[in-house]
Amino acid sequence: MELVADGNIIRSLNRSELRRKVLFYLLSIYPYRSYLSEISRAVKSDPSNVKGCLEGLGVRYTGEESLMGLGLVAMDQSKSGFKYYKVNNDFVEDVKALKTMFNHKKVFAVEIG
Repeated sequence: MELVADGNIIRSLNRSELRRKVLFYLLSIYPYRSYLSEISRAVKSDPSNVKGCLEGLGVRYTGEESLMGLGLVAMDQSKSGFKYYKVNNDFVEDVKALKTMFNHKKVFAVEIG
């Protein structure tokens, strides 16, 4: 699947600046992973909002539109119970392309071809 052409992903990232910040922060540290409070500090946002972006949280951040729900971010849990997040290995190049698109201009639509 080519993420750049996925309308759900474009729409979800257009609707939330915080989703973009979290995704692009994780891309900036790839292949490393990060935990919730570290991501929150990096993007200067409340941990509950960041968790919503990552996993979904109620109506504001639905599970389907969360970064994990879209398949962009993967989570692993350590033996001690800490959750770590990183860009999904399968989509690193696609996320780089998305970042380039969003750096040039806000993306409103996807070309269908």
